[in-house]
Amino acid sequence: MKHKTPKISSIEKALDILMAFTHHNHERGTAELSQKLGFPPATVNRILQILSQKGLLQQNERTRKFSLGSATFQLGKTIFQSLSGNLLNMAMPHLVDLCEKVGETVVLEVLSGKYSVVTYIAQSRHALSIGPRIGDRVPVHAAAGAKAMLAFFQQEEIAGFLDTKMRSFTPKTITDLGTLRRELEKARKEGVAFCQEEMALGVNAIGAPIFDHENKPVAAVVIAGLASRVKCDVGSPMITPLKKTASDISAQFFHQTSMDIQDQILKSENKPTGDFLNGKARA
Repeated sequence: MKHKTPKISSIEKALDILMAFTHHNHERGTAELSQKLGFPPATVNRILQILSQKGLLQQNERTRKFSLGSATFQLGKTIFQSLSGNLLNMAMPHLVDLCEKVGETVVLEVLSGKYSVVTYIAQSRHALSIGPRIGDRVPVHAAAGAKAMLAFFQQEEIAGFLDTKMRSFTPKTITDLGTLRRELEKARKEGVAFCQEEMALGVNAIGAPIFDHENKPVAAVVIAGLASRVKCDVGSPMITPLKKTASDISAQFFHQTSMDIQDQILKSENKPTGDFLNGKARA
């Protein structure tokens, strides 16, 4: 007896189409999506038009291809704020504790698009007048936390982050792709990345990644301070407590995220199946 292939709903098809727009393929056409996903061209075109009307996609008038629209940016921003808010609440006690241990400013960076965003700063008594501020977006090729995260992505994913010109902030900023890739390989092996006066002369930073429940880097803990005190060297006594802090936050974040996912599964299992599939809601 042959098993029938489960029918894919229109909602699932729409989500599959949205998920097909990545860093490497930010613009796609109807035929390309149809071939990739195995949906009829007419179905793909209809869904593309609906998603465009809702602002989730936009069409290039010249190429006739589609890319993500402004509504997806707003959704991403909301998700990012929710995720970073939960992570921040978990991380704050750990960050303050690390700040007290090493006596230097400790920063939490969260990955957002092609930037790393400063979401929290535990300020030491050695306040940095030229240090980061909450809300600052730092480029992934120069900041310690961003590089610590980037090091744990796949090579093709890294290319997606670095498809724009790498800006130089100081004479020490790495702007050569080959040099940066070698540094990222080293960071992956050592578990930490360095920013040696790349963002500001006289200021060094060391970053260690925070991982989510899928073991993907989502944030980083960073120790920043004057180059005379914060040494960009694997033998630095600051590295052990830094890595432990990042590991502790990862473990707590992993546990909480897993619990949240389980809660969502339980909630969906408790929904009346018939009404749910028919798109109806009970009061």
